[in-house]
Amino acid sequence: MIKPKYIRTSDNCIILFSGAMNHSDFKHLNPVSAGFISIGVDKDGNPDCECYGKSVSLELESDEKDSMKAKMQIFGNMY
Repeated sequence: MIKPKYIRTSDNCIILFSGAMNHSDFKHLNPVSAGFISIGVDKDGNPDCECYGKSVSLELESDEKDSMKAKMQIFGNMY
């Protein structure tokens, strides 16, 4: 299974993309953190996501703030 990836740009935009692509394909966007993202539901059945891991090609790690930024961007006012 191919894991979805993400980057966070310097203006806090979360960009999701296929795990078949390389993080370095998005280097021109000047990412400040990068890794993988898991999207699903929490124990209460609410939509949820978690950013984790790191990008080897960009030498960047995920940031603990990335998950909340992704939730706000993807799910909107729920968070």
